Amino acid sequence: MADSFELDPVDWISAGAVGEPGRRIFFIQARRGPDLVALMLEKSQVAALAQLAQELLARVDVVVTPDDLDEGRMRLLDPVPPAWRAGSMSLGMDDEGQRFVLEAEELIDPDADEQGARARFGLDRGQLVLLAAHAVYAVEAGARQRCRFCSRPIDPVDGHVCPATNGHGPLTV
Repeated sequence: MADSFELDPVDWISAGAVGEPGRRIFFIQARRGPDLVALMLEKSQVAALAQLAQELLARVDVVVTPDDLDEGRMRLLDPVPPAWRAGSMSLGMDDEGQRFVLEAEELIDPDADEQGARARFGLDRGQLVLLAAHAVYAVEAGARQRCRFCSRPIDPVDGHVCPATNGHGPLTV
């Protein structure tokens, strides 16, 4: 069983990606004092986290804008060794919208008899604004060009065999 973590409050938290578009690996990293935790995520989890963060912040009249992006301060720290891959995640806030809690559970085999690890990160409103802005940036930064016929992403290295050509057309790059 992997280690569980509780960093409440965090000193710093960010979401980002490492690698080339189409082959990126997404992470969330949190630090409290000397403790640094990295969890591996899916791109869709980072996008959902950004969306939910923006929805919660909107409830307390805070709007996340591109001006909130602080790429230098929010860049993932190297090296990025993930403790484990996150499965389910949740984000909640207190009644005043001042404190937020991000929880993640380890992705485990459903047939396994073991319980997965958990991570709990406590953050304030300002940290959530920065996290949401950087998560949106990380998801959009790897946007690949889309095929004009089928709208599927085109891999920058391998190209794309378009189903609209029934697999007989050239790779579209």
